[in-house]
Amino acid sequence: MSIVYARSLTVLAKLSDTLGLPFESLLHKAGIDIGLLNRPDASFPTENYIRLHEEILQHAGNEDFGLLSGRINYMESFHLYMSVASASNTFREWINLLPDMIPNLGELIKIKVRLKDDYLVLEYHFDTPSKLKRCLITDSLLASTAMLMDGFCMLPVRPVRVDFSYSQPSDIGMLNDVFRAPLHFKQSLSAIYYHKSILDLPQMHVSTSLYENVKEELDEFLSQFTWESDAFTASLYSVIRRQLPKGSCTVSSVAEKLNMSSRTLQVRLQERGTQFRYFLQQVKSTLAMKYLKDKKVSIIDIALMLGYRDPTSFSTAFKAWHGCSPSDYRRE
Repeated sequence: MSIVYARSLTVLAKLSDTLGLPFESLLHKAGIDIGLLNRPDASFPTENYIRLHEEILQHAGNEDFGLLSGRINYMESFHLYMSVASASNTFREWINLLPDMIPNLGELIKIKVRLKDDYLVLEYHFDTPSKLKRCLITDSLLASTAMLMDGFCMLPVRPVRVDFSYSQPSDIGMLNDVFRAPLHFKQSLSAIYYHKSILDLPQMHVSTSLYENVKEELDEFLSQFTWESDAFTASLYSVIRRQLPKGSCTVSSVAEKLNMSSRTLQVRLQERGTQFRYFLQQVKSTLAMKYLKDKKVSIIDIALMLGYRDPTSFSTAFKAWHGCSPSDYRRE
């Protein structure tokens, strides 16, 4: 049985409150415990999540609810996507990370990226196909994707085509406003198309508190070691920090970015009395404590920023480092 994380309810709750919808009642009808709103890293079955959207669509009378929630989701998750942006320099690198960046929905939807003729296509595949006449979940994901793609480049990035698996609604005004591209309905799956030339566009790295001030971070990090910052250590720390969201930070991948062999990297760390595995663990541990101090950042997002694909793996690692769970550390 596939699951989604309770944090996915936060945006729906905020938007429902804004639109005057009885969200608690809608949760009850969908078989979802209201207490999950206070446990964002808990999970529940996807069938209940889909049922909740059915209830929202019936009660709201606003078929654009999904587009609105996509906009809020983009703003709420901005810190996560900026962290991912810091691990890449071109759209090609960033898009390769994108499929793993919808953690709240668990296995419900997978993004597949492929090239088709002159186009880059982002396809949305449902684990449990929705029977809604207007799929609010797809609308939300497509809308947030369009804003993300346009927000992390020096030049405007616009889709050239957007596909929807449902039939054309009577009013497509907001769909046109959000995507500003030809819309195609009753397609085999939902997808958003871009010209493949965007792959090599330079990314714009906007400063955020989560990955700027690296010098200050590094000084704090090195207080745990017996050596002071030098050019090698600063470069090593910076490279590791950028690679963490990719989930594949290894001796070879880091050495390649430092323009040295894996053997040379290991020797230079041995000269400082440490090993790559321990150094990497300390970087993750230090950043985890920093991120947990900001309660606006969910534990799911922190797990992703540190290279873990689910909060359970991150929690297991954190307990090994600090003897308590991330939630307990945050409360203390």
